[in-house]
Amino acid sequence: MYIFLKNVFFAAVKKHIMKKIQFLVLLLFLSFGLNAQGQRDFSKYEHKHAFHKPWIGNNGFLTQYSQSCSDEYAVPVKFYVFGSDNAPTVQDIKETLQNLNYIYKENNTRISFYLSELKFIKKKKFDKFGYYGQFPWQSFWRHDRNVMNVFLVSSLKKPGKKNKNLEYTGACNNLNGTVIISSRNDASVIAHEVGHYLGLRHPHKNSDKGKHRQEAVDRDVFRGGLFLRGRNCEINGDGLSDTEAQPHLVKHTDRQCNFISPDLTDLWGKKYTPQLDNIMSYTSGKQCRRNFTPMQKAVMLYTVSKKKNAEKWKNARTFPDSYEPDGSVETATVLKDKILQEHNFHKKANERNPEYQDTDYFKFTISKKVNTAKSKIVISGMAELTVQLYSEETDGISRTYHKPAGEKLVVSLDGFFTGVYNVKTEGATASYSITLDLDKGENNIIK
Repeated sequence: MYIFLKNVFFAAVKKHIMKKIQFLVLLLFLSFGLNAQGQRDFSKYEHKHAFHKPWIGNNGFLTQYSQSCSDEYAVPVKFYVFGSDNAPTVQDIKETLQNLNYIYKENNTRISFYLSELKFIKKKKFDKFGYYGQFPWQSFWRHDRNVMNVFLVSSLKKPGKKNKNLEYTGACNNLNGTVIISSRNDASVIAHEVGHYLGLRHPHKNSDKGKHRQEAVDRDVFRGGLFLRGRNCEINGDGLSDTEAQPHLVKHTDRQCNFISPDLTDLWGKKYTPQLDNIMSYTSGKQCRRNFTPMQKAVMLYTVSKKKNAEKWKNARTFPDSYEPDGSVETATVLKDKILQEHNFHKKANERNPEYQDTDYFKFTISKKVNTAKSKIVISGMAELTVQLYSEETDGISRTYHKPAGEKLVVSLDGFFTGVYNVKTEGATASYSITLDLDKGENNIIK
């Protein structure tokens, strides 16, 4: 009886295993068939292979997407500023955000960024931030899923003797999209790392691997495979046909953005002619990197459209304030006639003593006395504010106003004399907008 039951058990197990094997064989066959069919008409199928990147092996998808999509996105950024004795300054934060917006605007990406919250972690152990230790740990611990998270540090270090004197400029945690950069670097550093957050790879990816993984210079080289077949340049490297194949350019460019290896070839014997101005490249001179290609821009638009809060970020009613944080008179935003500025208040204390009170500064210059009540400053939005308006001159004007939450405050400039004026706003975490509205007959009063 025991032997009979034993044989029945092993027969059942064998039958179960065979069914599993048959199922896997059928799945592999179907996968191959679907991919082979899709490659015969790139424009017809939106593949879901390669970690849900439908353009891999099918760049026609990106062309169609960029032609059909007219959306713009304003992405909120939460800054974590690490360090104590040598921590990045308010000016460093401001310049980082300005650099990011400048490059993405110059490339017409239709993606902009604004500061949603600012958090200081004032600890001396973060003055030299660890690339392999502190960054992975902190990026999972301090991570807000509703925004883009940026760590700003004064120094980014890797362990080991060969890395002893090397300063690393930035990185992106591919698992959760957290970006880290060291302050006071070229504008392309933040643009490059945010490119990773938005789905871009390095054009030189796997350039030191064999033919199965290296991208070919020739755009028509075909790659065969069980799961993925098609043009090599749409699968290998960064998977984009309009970014030329390239080696790791740090070794093959000089500081003046020149390619110094003109005879270097790929594994098919074709000479490299890389794009030296691509933001996702690794050129020796980071100032060389200022451009995205059309397909790179399409990848970023598609990726941001799939983010958790994409609907909130899409086609924002007002443009984000790229000049924040204006936390001092020295970094005050210049008000211009009828130009709406959207602002947010942020947490400014460290995590042990959270405070949500914040201050913004604005300034404008009057070149002749104002003689009409129609010239005014209008402040609206959800924030409850204390507003102080004062002159840098000695005419005695210093006025304080209160703006209730959700209501509008109108400040008349009637009677204001020549001089530089500052507007100081204080309040809790909330958003508000401010506009300088001049009477048509007084357009020349502002410098």
